[in-house]
Amino acid sequence: MSAEELKLIDEMFDNCEYQESLDMIQKLTDRNSCEVQWRLARSVFFLSKQSTVNDEKEKLCREAFDHVSVALETDGDNFGANKWYGAILAEKATLDGVTERIKQLENVQKHFQRAVSLNGTSDSGIWHMLGQFHYKLSEVNWITRKLIETVAPNPPTASYADALECFTKAETIKPGFYALNWLYLGKCHLALKQPAEAKVWLERGAAVEVRCEDDRICREEATELLKKL
Repeated sequence: MSAEELKLIDEMFDNCEYQESLDMIQKLTDRNSCEVQWRLARSVFFLSKQSTVNDEKEKLCREAFDHVSVALETDGDNFGANKWYGAILAEKATLDGVTERIKQLENVQKHFQRAVSLNGTSDSGIWHMLGQFHYKLSEVNWITRKLIETVAPNPPTASYADALECFTKAETIKPGFYALNWLYLGKCHLALKQPAEAKVWLERGAAVEVRCEDDRICREEATELLKKL
């Protein structure tokens, strides 16, 4: 494994070439290192997001979690391992039911914040993930909020303003890095009753070139939200 190989894998991922990045990882001679394991988890996780077959989505998500768990056990202070452990744990916990999802909220937040402390100044992706964490926690209904307070020992708090700050930080670090960041910037401004600001981001999202499932989600949701402005 070389730095050049890892860089090429990252470039494939950034270009939405998830299967190609997985194929390259599987050809590496050293696949047990933390840096390889979290990249393996990332590729498998995004393949799960592309699948339209529920059983396959779940299988791939759980496989990704196994890989990222190995990465974190290998090096608990690794930025990528913490970042992707938080993201994949959140999705796996959702598969395991509402109670498990709530129980893992604090753990997900812990790994996101650890990743921010390790490389928050130059990685836009971790700020987007933290933004989604805040956004989704802010939009839960009263019943779910009461359940969170009952189930979670130290339930995290969040607001749309917190989420907006994270998405804005992500966009500042690397403008246009991820279509869903535009969508969530628009959604945050809508939640904060700032339609003019929301429109700017939603128009970008509605015009995005569709290269993967997240692009499709962005384009469709942004288009629908624009109709309501």
